[in-house]
Amino acid sequence: MSINKNILFDKIEHFIQQKYHAPDKEFIVELCKTIIFNDPTKNCLIKGKRSDWDVLPETKSLFHSKPNCGLPIGNLTSQVFANFYLDSFDHFVKNDLKIRYYGRYVDDFVIVHEDKEYLKNLVPKLSEFLRSELRATIHPKKIYLQHYSKGVTFLGTVILPNRIYIASRTKGNFYNAIDKQNQIARDHKPTKEEQQSFQSSMNSYLGILKHYKTYKLRKCMLFKNLSGWWWNYVYLTGGISKFKRKM
Repeated sequence: MSINKNILFDKIEHFIQQKYHAPDKEFIVELCKTIIFNDPTKNCLIKGKRSDWDVLPETKSLFHSKPNCGLPIGNLTSQVFANFYLDSFDHFVKNDLKIRYYGRYVDDFVIVHEDKEYLKNLVPKLSEFLRSELRATIHPKKIYLQHYSKGVTFLGTVILPNRIYIASRTKGNFYNAIDKQNQIARDHKPTKEEQQSFQSSMNSYLGILKHYKTYKLRKCMLFKNLSGWWWNYVYLTGGISKFKRKM
């Protein structure tokens, strides 16, 4: 929500002009410009009740973002653009600060170092770069130091020296998503749109979970908690890794 569109487009345009040499270069630039500066809050169709959004923090909504800031989470291009936006931050961390153990995906990043005080001293340097170069900030309540032996929470998982497992929050969100779909099936026969929504929701979680040793977890979560009504419309494939609709 805080990505500055002007900074993003300037970076992308410069990159394309420098690195891309196909005949459709100007078309690609114009296409990126159209996508980036499109404002989905204008002339949009709001489905459901506005009260459904009451629990959504303003920092998660384009309706409350700063002028000319924010990309729609649902766009396939948004995560690519967000990763690109912070490319200069990656170079600052790796090349200028010479940090060896660093990983990032979109706006989540982790740094590993043996000296706790060194990590503490990094915070103002990182914050200043983000503020001055990208007009971005690090959420003060989302900075935490953790000893590696206790595991590091990152992208919905907990990373330990010898294994990675799914975080409790991710499992809880999966259970809540199942419960939400069950309520729909109990209330009425799901429409085609609701069946598609069910498939998209469930497959998004299964897509994450299948990357880890979660076969038993997936099996238990679905066969124990998913309403029998849904099995009339869908079936599982790929060893409990994906839902497909029955024809």
